[in-house]
Amino acid sequence: MLRLISVVVLAALITACGGKSPRVDSGFLTQQYYDELSEIETPSDHILYRYVSPSFQPSQYKRVIVEPVTAYPKPQPTEQVSRETLETLQLQLTMLLEDAVADVLALTREPGPGVLRIEMAITGINISDRPIEGYEYIPIALIAAGTQKAAGARSQRVKLFLEGRATDSITDEVLAVSVRELTGEDLEDAKEKLEAQRLNPGMEVAGKEWLAAFKSFFTDQ
Repeated sequence: MLRLISVVVLAALITACGGKSPRVDSGFLTQQYYDELSEIETPSDHILYRYVSPSFQPSQYKRVIVEPVTAYPKPQPTEQVSRETLETLQLQLTMLLEDAVADVLALTREPGPGVLRIEMAITGINISDRPIEGYEYIPIALIAAGTQKAAGARSQRVKLFLEGRATDSITDEVLAVSVRELTGEDLEDAKEKLEAQRLNPGMEVAGKEWLAAFKSFFTDQ
């Protein structure tokens, strides 16, 4: 198991590019946009990288389509992270994102002029009994993370990684992209199953920061 985890971590390791942007291989975004990411400070000190296109003019957008949050690529459930948990997280994140956006722009399901489209995916989960160094994660397709140890082992840190993009609903032009972490409550040990509610504190923080970001983009013009 240790050898397997080592291989997975090596394959998923993200290092800084030029000291500012992460090298991400999930494929949800194209490499072009990964290379443009810059680190953004957040009130919660969570890891956040973002790129905003110079052509993005927020004042042109009055409505927004929020697509259901997905998991990318197709995940393989494990003993510690079930498919049900992952689906619950996707639903909760979708509602959280809709609530944050709806305070700033009108929600719609129809593309059109002045309509923004937001897409987000869970691309990694890390469950580990050691601090995560830099930006290291386990791809969502290989959710198994953390060394399996006997009862009594150290508590397990939980981190979930999200990637998102905002596009024009008519032209599909990419206007902004982001990569961020979301921290959950620790698990008791490596045998405890991850339940969706463990991410509630991190979701609350993310929701507040999303709302603040949307307001800064669309109301501070």
